[in-house]
Amino acid sequence: MLMNNRITIQSYSSRRGRKGPSFARSSRRGRPGISGSGLKLLGAVLMLLDHICVAVIERGILKSGDPAQMQKILETAAGQNWWMADRILRSAGMLAFPIFAFLLAEGFVHTRHKRDYGLRLLVFALLSEIPFDLAIFGTWFYLDYQNVILTLFIAFLTLCGVQRFLRKSWMQLLCVLGGCGAAFLLRTDYGALGVLMVVVLYYARQTGMQNIFGAVMAFLQNGSIWGALAFIPISFYNGEKGLRPGKYFFYIFYPAHLLVLWLIRTLYLGA
Repeated sequence: MLMNNRITIQSYSSRRGRKGPSFARSSRRGRPGISGSGLKLLGAVLMLLDHICVAVIERGILKSGDPAQMQKILETAAGQNWWMADRILRSAGMLAFPIFAFLLAEGFVHTRHKRDYGLRLLVFALLSEIPFDLAIFGTWFYLDYQNVILTLFIAFLTLCGVQRFLRKSWMQLLCVLGGCGAAFLLRTDYGALGVLMVVVLYYARQTGMQNIFGAVMAFLQNGSIWGALAFIPISFYNGEKGLRPGKYFFYIFYPAHLLVLWLIRTLYLGA
């Protein structure tokens, strides 16, 4: 698969460390560390780098859709340089999804408006599908692979089920299996392991082992250490929401940047 790292964007309003199903907004500001908005910005930048590789370098400059033509390009010095740049940026892009998985787990705990939260994820998952298909696959409709916001929406529904059946472990297990199965059958970006990472991060919040469990999941997901490195900046999370940019910026950024990358490839690279 060409897609290793994608995003979604969450909002929340509280600091970490206090136990319970809901939290009050922290009144403190400016504590050391990285706020939620800071992590979102970092995740967005890393995601952008990854999508530049897939949509522009691989699909455009290197013509990955045509193996014979791609081989000819890779035999040139310029082609080798582009390929090296692609590998480096793709490795950096592997850090994006763990960041957004972490933010979803945090956002789910802290939000007081779960219905609105879930509705935003669903709406932008649907709105992002055409831009995603255009940028990644070069077609308006590609049924075999769905965008990452749908993965995060399924993970959100899974957490709703887990929270609904707090006293019934077997029902929680069924919810997790159902969420993973749905992501697998719908062929969403990051699939079952993406949903499972969010669930693991949610369960591990109060154990003191959240970053370790998350790093293990990221390693299993990517088969490389790169994704696990996302938990270095995550470990500096200060529990604050952060002020800017607003939450809708991140939702809009996902489909918007995909459309821009598709236009760049189509208009300037002729691919």
